Amino acid sequence: MWLPDFLLPETSVGFGPVSKIVGGGVGVLLIAMAGTALLPAHAGSGTTLAQASAEWQQQVSDQASQLSAACAKAGQISVSDDVASDADVTAASKVLADVVTDSCAFGTLHEIQQAAYGEVTGSWTEARVTDLLNQGMIATTNLTNATNDLSDAVSKAEEAAAQAEEAAKQAQLAAALVQFATESNAITDLMKQAKTALAGGKAMDASTTASLQAKVDSCNAALAADQTSLDAITAAVTTLQGCATDLPNLTAALKASQDAYKKAHPTQTVAPPAPQPPPPTQTQPPVPPTPPTTNPTGRPPSLGKAEVHVDSGTVITIEVYVSDPDHVGYSVCIYDGSRFAGQINGAGTQMVSASIAVAPAAQRDPRAIFC
Repeated sequence: MWLPDFLLPETSVGFGPVSKIVGGGVGVLLIAMAGTALLPAHAGSGTTLAQASAEWQQQVSDQASQLSAACAKAGQISVSDDVASDADVTAASKVLADVVTDSCAFGTLHEIQQAAYGEVTGSWTEARVTDLLNQGMIATTNLTNATNDLSDAVSKAEEAAAQAEEAAKQAQLAAALVQFATESNAITDLMKQAKTALAGGKAMDASTTASLQAKVDSCNAALAADQTSLDAITAAVTTLQGCATDLPNLTAALKASQDAYKKAHPTQTVAPPAPQPPPPTQTQPPVPPTPPTTNPTGRPPSLGKAEVHVDSGTVITIEVYVSDPDHVGYSVCIYDGSRFAGQINGAGTQMVSASIAVAPAAQRDPRAIFC
């Protein structure tokens, strides 16, 4: 019988030229020719199956179609590199490869196709046809079972691999959260110092204030990172490490700039009172001084109710009204609960505010007192 080159056997192991199962994790591939009838170039002598019985020929042809479909289904299974080394997958792959070799291109399928298409001639009996049909049914069953076994093994291995990957991610997240907590604690005092500096008044160079405020905002955003996301926590750790390095330098730069501004704009002071003339030398009794009509030190300032003015979810701004009609001066400390938000020093009636980082679901408890 003549065969085209691509149908000739490929290896001594012999999966058949139209079916190849590649072990070691590359995958399973069955060439579509596994289910194609191998037509003879010329018929032999004698009686063909069709000549002996059209019914028998149809039965054998139907069986060949069933087995061909089973061969094609086996070819649809693929094994990824991730699970190729799994013991059950490797064993099931070898079993399927052996069954394909016996059942498909140059095995039982080939034999049944030869009979169905008249390449095999001779004396046809019911027993011979029954034996051929039984071979086809057994091959189809074996091939179906081996295909299902490999498919199940691949599914179980992929599920186990996915569970292992998830467990590894959770372990990485747990380790990242530990580092996140360490870095967060490391900048607690630095953040307080930075916010105090930001509330300390004008600076000679406004960019020092802007730079420190931008860094504080960045640090606050990192502190509020999504703790269920490995990527978010990893990025936050990197940001917090930068905060630990940059906050001291930026805070020092702002304080220096504020000092320079104060030197360039000294606070106006009241001139000391002129010296009083010496008391008269007359012997008349001294006249008692007239009592003052107002408090010489001015009325003390008073505080209104502290309220959340802006709430972005991760940062809140607490605002409080300070009444100081006599410009006595004051120092107000603002808190969220017991957490310090900032200190404002000033004089005169005005609205003052300070910002602080918060967790999205945390309770807001704005407070303000005179420091």
